Parts: sequence; C-alpha cells; structure tokens
Amino acid sequence: MMRPHIGWPTVADVALTVLSFTRLSFTSSSPVPLAIRMTNQQITDAASPWDNKLPLTFVILTRNEEHNLPKCLASLMRYANDVHVLDSGSTDSTVAIARAHAVTVHTNPFNGFGRQRNWATDHIPHAHPWAFHLDADERLTSELADELRLLLATDPVEAGFYVPNKLLLGGHWLRYSSGYPVYQVRLFHRDRLRFENHGHGQREVTDGMLGYLNQPYIHDAFAKGLDDWFAKHWRYAKAEAETLFADRRSLAETVSHAMTGDAVQRRRAIKSLAYRLPGRVFLRWFHSLILNRGVVDGPAGWTYARMLAAYESMVTVHLSRIKNGIDL
Repeated sequence: MMRPHIGWPTVADVALTVLSFTRLSFTSSSPVPLAIRMTNQQITDAASPWDNKLPLTFVILTRNEEHNLPKCLASLMRYANDVHVLDSGSTDSTVAIARAHAVTVHTNPFNGFGRQRNWATDHIPHAHPWAFHLDADERLTSELADELRLLLATDPVEAGFYVPNKLLLGGHWLRYSSGYPVYQVRLFHRDRLRFENHGHGQREVTDGMLGYLNQPYIHDAFAKGLDDWFAKHWRYAKAEAETLFADRRSLAETVSHAMTGDAVQRRRAIKSLAYRLPGRVFLRWFHSLILNRGVVDGPAGWTYARMLAAYESMVTVHLSRIKNGIDL
C-alpha cells in the first residue's frame, strides 16, 4: 500500500495543526471534582479515620530495580495493605528487598507491559477488586492517596481511570517540557478492564467508561542514570517503530482523531501525524522546549528536550530499517 505523498505546503499546514493541537490535548477533559459526586456522609466515611488503608491492591512491576524499589515501597507502606511485586527475572537484590518489606513476590517473564499487567490480574490474588499498578521508578503521593480514598468511597462504576504522572529529572519536575499532564490507566477494576501490548507500552481494552484523576504519581524515570535510560529507550524505539509501521491509518482518519478525539486519542493521533512529517526530530525538540515552554523548566527541561529528540532519532532509524527490509 502506497503512503500518500505530502507536499511541502501541506507539511507546513499539518505541522501547525499538530503543534497547536498537542498543547490542547493535555488540558481538555478536566475531571469533575470528586466531592461533587459524593454525599456528605460518604465524604465523612472516607475521610475519618484517615489512617485507614486504601481498599486497593497495588502491583509493582520490576526487573533489576534494587535502586528504585525501596522508595516505591516506602511511598505505599502508609496507605496499602495488599502490595505485590511482579518480577521478570531480576539478577540483583530486587526480590530480597521486596521480601524484606514483607511484600509477596511473583515471577513471570516480561513480554510487554500489556501482557504483564494481564498476568498480574489473572494470577495474583487480589484482596480488593480495584488495582493500582506502579513501576519501580514511580511513587504514590499523599495527595493522590487522598483522592483515591475519596473516589473509591463513591463505589465508582467506571472500568478504570487515567492518572497523570509527574516526571522528574535530577529531582526537578519537568512540568512544561514533559507536556504535563500525560495520562495512563493505572487504576482499574480487575473485572472490567484488560490491556494489550502497543509499541513499548500498552492500550486499555474495555467496554466500560474511563475517568480521569487530578493528582499525579511521581515518575523518577532517570533515577538509574542516562546510560540505563538510553539503553531502555533503544528497545522502546524498536517496539514503537514496529507498531507504527503495522498500524498505519489514512491521513484523513488520523487528522480527524487529532481534532475531535478526547485527550488521549488526540495525543495518540498527533504522534501518528508527527511520523508523517519531515524534520520530526527537530519538531520533537521544538515542541518540547518552545511550544510546551520547556525552557521554563531550566537546564533540566533543555536536557530533556534533547533526550526526546534523541529518542525520535532512534525511532526514525528503526522505521527506516523496517521500511527497507534491513534485518538487524
């Protein structure tokens, strides 16, 4: 199937559309405050006493996370009474650290985030119907815990909830350069939602509704150093390029999703549009640093914008390799 040719005037028009709608995609669909959905009695029951544990099963995905796991577990101990580590073959002290915290450890080979999360749902005994998944380099905050408590007291009918993450680089919040808020489904009812692998991440599969939370979890994605980040993202770029190549859609359909979809649909469509454009490595840097005002984040934001451009180059290398039938 031939890909549509895009002349330079159209490229400029599409680029402006992509760049302008990207900023909108992270600010729309603001969730309704939870208190509006609750009666006074529900608020009282949820808020007193505040030292009660959350009615949630927490699952942490790990592989060689001895550096990050202690902080992740520490963030949960005050709020959780059902915590599990799902490990995919650690060779360091990750498992020992989990067991030292009296956390149950399960083992399953990693074959994508979607399948790993489904394995957790199917094989890990859950004390609660609602689950919250974290990676080892992520942490729960007290503000998010409070929002979760209020939400679960309403007995929500949704299948799951998109949760924003607060991305850190060297201890600095990348508020602008990361495009905050960026959402992932991390809170879900285990009987109402499944996942599927998609690129280096996952997509949710459900017939139910999906809501949004306001409070973010912490994502310290660079805590293990830049060497680890680049090695991991080389693998991510390969998976993303394979998915992009296999999941090509018409230009009209993609533009429609970018302009009329919800926040998550727009973000995904915009990413697909961006890969049709020449100069996308520069566009990724320009979008993060200039349009998203990443320059306000200071040196951390400038560094992150360069890293995003480097990742874009990795994806481009893999796409070129796939299109030309080069097997490496």
